[in-house]
Amino acid sequence: MNAIGVDVGGTKIAAGVVTPEGKLLNEVRYPSSGPTERLLSSIARAINDVGDGYEVGGVCLAVPGNILATENRVVFSPNLHTIENIDLKKEMKGRTGLDLTVENDANAAAWGEFRFGAGAAYDHLVFITLGTGVGGGVISHGMLLRGAQGAGGELGHMTINATGPRCGCGNRGCLESLASGTAIQRRAREVAAEEPGSALGRLAINRKVLGEDVTRLAREGDKAALSVLEETGMWLGIGLAGYTNVFNPEVIAIGGGASAAGDLILDAARREVHLRAHSPARDLVEIKEATLGPESGVLGAAALARDASGEYVLGT
Repeated sequence: MNAIGVDVGGTKIAAGVVTPEGKLLNEVRYPSSGPTERLLSSIARAINDVGDGYEVGGVCLAVPGNILATENRVVFSPNLHTIENIDLKKEMKGRTGLDLTVENDANAAAWGEFRFGAGAAYDHLVFITLGTGVGGGVISHGMLLRGAQGAGGELGHMTINATGPRCGCGNRGCLESLASGTAIQRRAREVAAEEPGSALGRLAINRKVLGEDVTRLAREGDKAALSVLEETGMWLGIGLAGYTNVFNPEVIAIGGGASAAGDLILDAARREVHLRAHSPARDLVEIKEATLGPESGVLGAAALARDASGEYVLGT
């Protein structure tokens, strides 16, 4: 039986029909902007359109923010307030006729990498996504760790520098505030002002510096841009060292848009893990790039979809 995975972000809704083998049979994308009713209608439209003509056993909706999975409800979503505090299972059942499960988007992406991507050969995986923010998920003994209420796995909000920059969550020094795509842009502006003669500094005079600019300039050898990515990797590695000590994973997979910098970030992260994590966990863990790209959310969500009896549609 196939399942539908829906990945809802701050600007778009991506939905796909997925087979038990992880093959994406059909996919649609719609905007997620607008008031609550428009958002719910767009999600329902995506589910109905993508599943038309396919045998589907259930749907999982992956959304950003703090989730009460037991109630299929989003408590807080900083970039999508219109989806908060709604009984999504009830709403979608009436609009689509399909059973719906709600999951945190980073948890869904982690499960996608575990089932079909970088963690497919392992039982213990930590997944980190470096995007506008930092999300993550943990799989231990082949099970997704959600916590008592389904709100666990907020890896981007572990404090790694108590006096660091203010995070979007209100705290200071979260991993997200130091190693996200947003953090790279902020630090690039600061370094550009400090080193106006660098390629990074000259670019910043003409326009806003984006994360992909920093990566490009670093690959071209600009020392200012390289320093931004190495510093990002240092903070990321401090966080990963903590996860290594706590979870003892076999693999830490890094995804999200900022991961396009590859070893320009990951080499520094690996050094910090080697310096700060403890043996034997430090000696086992492999830190590598995730493999599914933007499809990880849809694939993982589909693999977490449950039918009316509560069984996973794509199996376990």
